[in-house]
Amino acid sequence: MVRIGIIGLGGFCANYHLPRLRERGDVEIAALCDPDPARLSTIDAPAFADYRPLLELEIDCALVNSPNIFHFEHVEAALERGLHVLVDKPLTMTADEASALVELSRAKKRILMTAYTRHFMASAQRVRAAITDVLAITAVQRKNDDGRTALHGGILHARTVHILDLVPWLLQKPIVAVAARIDCAPAGHETRVDARLALKDGPEAHVLCISGDGQYQDEISIYARAQSFRLERERLYAMDRRGRWSLVDDLPRGGSSTDHFIDAVQGKINPAASPTALDGRDGLQALRVVEAIKEAGRTGRIIDIPEI
Repeated sequence: MVRIGIIGLGGFCANYHLPRLRERGDVEIAALCDPDPARLSTIDAPAFADYRPLLELEIDCALVNSPNIFHFEHVEAALERGLHVLVDKPLTMTADEASALVELSRAKKRILMTAYTRHFMASAQRVRAAITDVLAITAVQRKNDDGRTALHGGILHARTVHILDLVPWLLQKPIVAVAARIDCAPAGHETRVDARLALKDGPEAHVLCISGDGQYQDEISIYARAQSFRLERERLYAMDRRGRWSLVDDLPRGGSSTDHFIDAVQGKINPAASPTALDGRDGLQALRVVEAIKEAGRTGRIIDIPEI
């Protein structure tokens, strides 16, 4: 039985992680931490307003679902305690923090997994397996400003980090350089990001992100010689010879980052064959891309990104 402690019970945890943990017969939700008593009352387990008492209990792993600005503190403390950690994206707010956690994970010989849920969607897995000879990639992301940028960062940290992770994952090629233009609100967070991403020995990806316009859009279009695809999270479309998009309706049920993490804690996952890194490397690399985009937008220069 895997005993897990949960730090942060926000909406994503309640709607994604908790249902999957409850479906398993080999997991015990051993403790909870959240500053909101109403959230703590929804689960019958020892509950705390502070994460420190939770980490003193006899648990095997921690799920960190706290606001993004607290990820480094909470993940570092859990790893130091000798726990395996699953943390929602982004891994941290800076690449330096993420690099420190990757090193700590390796030193402690503990799993550090960023919950990149799209690695486990059947739509993304189909594209990754099928795509060849890619010519170009475009991604568009629009999201209304939810007023929580002080806790979660701007659209690059709060949302676009998914795309910055997924594009190189789909093509199995790292992003090695970026150019960008960025518009910011008076408070400093991004309202519009127009970025060009160069993939190693591959095509260029164009990413456009708009925050605060009252619209929602989340799609990646991959144009290839043989078969082009458009991803809209779980939905997948394929282009026919006349350039029309058709819904792909034969996808199997996808997996989840939650289940994958628990299986990894139980030793059921070969790290070399895992669709997501078990030492935090993919979380670190996505943050390097975020920071490179910000630097490119600030300086007007093309910014190179080192490979891990």
